Amino acid sequence: MAAAPSGSASPDPDAKDPAQTPTPSTGWVGGIPAGRIFGVPLVVSPAWVLLVIAGMLIVPAGLRQHIKGLSTTGSVVAALGLILLIYGAVLAHEASHVIVAKTLNLKVGRVVLQLLGAQSEVLDEPQTPGRAFVIAAAGPMTSVFLAGIGAVVGARFATDSVGWVLAWSVAWINGLVAAFNLLPGLPLDGGQMLRAAIWHLTGDKLRALLIAGWIGRGVALALGVVGFVAPSVFASDSTFGALYLCFIAVFVWSNASISIAQARVGAAVPTLSVSKFVRPALTVEAQLPLAEAVRRARDIGARALVVVDGRDRWAGIVSEAAVQATPVERQPWMTVSDLARPVEAGLVLSANLGGEDLMTAIQRTPATEYLVADSDGLLRGVLARADLVAALRAAGIR
Repeated sequence: MAAAPSGSASPDPDAKDPAQTPTPSTGWVGGIPAGRIFGVPLVVSPAWVLLVIAGMLIVPAGLRQHIKGLSTTGSVVAALGLILLIYGAVLAHEASHVIVAKTLNLKVGRVVLQLLGAQSEVLDEPQTPGRAFVIAAAGPMTSVFLAGIGAVVGARFATDSVGWVLAWSVAWINGLVAAFNLLPGLPLDGGQMLRAAIWHLTGDKLRALLIAGWIGRGVALALGVVGFVAPSVFASDSTFGALYLCFIAVFVWSNASISIAQARVGAAVPTLSVSKFVRPALTVEAQLPLAEAVRRARDIGARALVVVDGRDRWAGIVSEAAVQATPVERQPWMTVSDLARPVEAGLVLSANLGGEDLMTAIQRTPATEYLVADSDGLLRGVLARADLVAALRAAGIR
């Protein structure tokens, strides 16, 4: 499966908060920790465990049909060996992504062994299309190499032997993995390679991501059509193959859609500016009852409260969410300072800030509201993070 760049420069509009850079999962989130691959955590999805169990129930009978005289115990051992060889090859595919990415000094979060194979999470965005292409191409090339080894080894065994079945299964599976991953649509390796090529030709990384994402949707539709319309392409038992292919189509479509949304969000980031989203604010003293502060804000149309000290210096910001979460009957008995967050350096933004600089500033100091000041140090109002999130989500789903 593709080496997925999880920490791209564009926020993910499908994340809980598009303005927050995603971080790699740890512990038991998303699967079971199962060691490391070249220093990168390996996580096993519970669905993969179920797939292995299903394989152990189905594969031995198939082996006994093909290899005459194979005992029940022998077929179970051979089935286990086949499954381990296949997923060993899948891990080798992902390990190649990891090795190349780390060689290029990019951070890799983890490798996840899942129902559809595996996926490596490259957290740093490659800075050049050439690097992105090499990272993506490493996986399919490894699979092609392993397919060749399987074919060479298989040729040394008789066609009715366990060695022949195991070797040619490895050859066939790796060839299939390579061919599938080379399909030219995100999130597959072929899609990553196509994205890198378009990026190189146009010099526009976001356009490349958008185009490769749409082509990924086309690949997903094609896979779905094959699964529904032409199940006969799968051996004798076509039902499982057709359903599995449709499941893959859904996976490719959903991930391609995420890429499209990321491209749209990335294109929207340069248009963001503090001045565009600033809310009018009311300055109040710390000991003012919350109910009175809310009443004064409503009277003048202010949507934010800023606490000032005795020298009229900014001392705190009151979260709109905190006010809304406070029951009306309690507000007369609470002071503004009870809900205020102390002002620190990262909570004061310049009114001229925008684009990537704005995103970097709010990611560096996460908060729900920020003070906005002009070049003379005068308060212009408050920037609510929720307004930025709404704008980014709107850009991602349009």
